[in-house]
Amino acid sequence: MSLPTIAQAEMLAAQFSNALLQFSPESVAVIGCAGGNGFDRIPSTTKRVIGVDINPSYIASASSRYLGRIAGLEFHVADIQACPLQFDPVELIYAALVFEYVSLPAALGNLSRVCRPGARLVSVLQLPSAHVHGVSQSRYQSVQVLAPLMRLIPPGDLAECAASSGFTLESEKTLALESGKEFSIQVYRHAAG
Repeated sequence: MSLPTIAQAEMLAAQFSNALLQFSPESVAVIGCAGGNGFDRIPSTTKRVIGVDINPSYIASASSRYLGRIAGLEFHVADIQACPLQFDPVELIYAALVFEYVSLPAALGNLSRVCRPGARLVSVLQLPSAHVHGVSQSRYQSVQVLAPLMRLIPPGDLAECAASSGFTLESEKTLALESGKEFSIQVYRHAAG
């Protein structure tokens, strides 16, 4: 995702940074944290950072890069759709290119349980395109195993499912990359109390 022809890693890190600047959370959970993309942009005002990924290798990589460099950092190997998450509630959840691979009701239900009252959920969804592959072509052929697992979610479907888990859509924008891929960035607020 960081190849110049794809440029998704930079965009995802920038959207994470924007959310941190906009909401100034003291606690944040990054769902699908991979190797820690964007962790270098976490401000010192964020006191607790939770990295969550289903892939233990990604967690090991992020841990070796960032443990000891970011205060209050912890990592969890977890499938967000399979079981309750094992960390205290946070003020912000950032979930980029995750919902395309999970059961929305199960995942959003689990995320809802780790939200503090009034917490925000920032999602990044890839939008369908007639001209661009869902999983980008690159020299790394191993990523193509994701293609059959990926299903692009219409932003309205995510909003509807999120509402049933206590999330209200606050804002939405579309972002296009030079590659031709388009993304929907949605901000939700979790019901207070």
